[in-house]
Amino acid sequence: MPSWRGYLAVVGLVGVIDTAFLLGIISGYAKKLGAGDAEAGFIAGLYSMVAIPASLLAGALVDAIGRRRSLSIGLAWDTASMILYGVVDDYRGLAMVRGLHAVGGSLVYPAYMAIVGDSSPRDRRGREAGRYLAVVALAVALGSLTSSIIVHELGFKPALRLIALIVFAGFIASLRIPETRPRREAMRGLGGQLSHVIHSAVTILLLYIGFGAIIGGMPQALLNQGLVGVEEEASAITGAIIGIASLASIPAFIIAGRLTDIRGPAATLALGGALVVISQLAILGSTSIYTMMAAAIPYGAAIAAVMTVSTFMAISVEGARGSSVAIQQIANIAGVAVGAPLGGVLAGMKAVTGVALAVASTGVLLLLYSNTLRSLASSEV
Repeated sequence: MPSWRGYLAVVGLVGVIDTAFLLGIISGYAKKLGAGDAEAGFIAGLYSMVAIPASLLAGALVDAIGRRRSLSIGLAWDTASMILYGVVDDYRGLAMVRGLHAVGGSLVYPAYMAIVGDSSPRDRRGREAGRYLAVVALAVALGSLTSSIIVHELGFKPALRLIALIVFAGFIASLRIPETRPRREAMRGLGGQLSHVIHSAVTILLLYIGFGAIIGGMPQALLNQGLVGVEEEASAITGAIIGIASLASIPAFIIAGRLTDIRGPAATLALGGALVVISQLAILGSTSIYTMMAAAIPYGAAIAAVMTVSTFMAISVEGARGSSVAIQQIANIAGVAVGAPLGGVLAGMKAVTGVALAVASTGVLLLLYSNTLRSLASSEV
């Protein structure tokens, strides 16, 4: 294994930890800087609003100027953004930094996964995707589960400076990674490889519509079903469910990668869809928070299976992998944007059952879509 692979793993760990860290605290930080509820919500969502168009540019840039160069630029930009988060004095400045952060952050994941795709043998591409996605999942779990604790102990600004140092370490690590694709080859268009891009985007879109339904609907569902009494408790339980799912996904990514190489992406996707359905059937009509937390374990495995397949398809594009992964990233963000309000509506109508049915429906669609992948000739992937 090339010696620089270790540096790539470091980048995967710290390259998304800033985004995960901010998810749970950005609204509270905005309110501390004077924002009202509406402004705080807008600032929290501003990253996604900017990241969708920025990702299109980011993908083209990764292919045009090089994977490693783009990765280093993105990490340097993220480091600067985290420093700026810690020096702003009002919520208007925070909104500006939030938008700037999304521009740089949009570069990191496409560059990172394009490097994984470039350096993975065809017969081990699933394993490599699963391995490096497990690192990303660990970063998401660490960032989301520790953010409130660190902020409570240190305060907002010192905590943000700490994350800036961590991301800067990722920037230094990125400088030890070689360029993995000659620029003229990386610029090869998507052309006849559009089927890979479409399969990648559709699978991740369906997965994240369901995930968005949980984010946007579960707190309200818990309140409507009378399982908790206050909004803070509902948010804490939802965060715990997401954290458990993230932790469960880490070993599942390794398994899903091996399964994809051995049995093919269709089998892995079918398994992921089935696990989504099973996890949600377990909580239909449930009045136990512990059951919901237990159901997060198979749901985390489902996330791993589906995301591995989606990423496998994205990095199986020869040439313009940066653009392919960027399209996957856009579909990911769009899925949450669609699923979150849908989850809120269904939570208002049917509480936990409504959210569970929405998520289970995405599992059924993933199961059906796995038949589409079966039609791909093995030589195409």
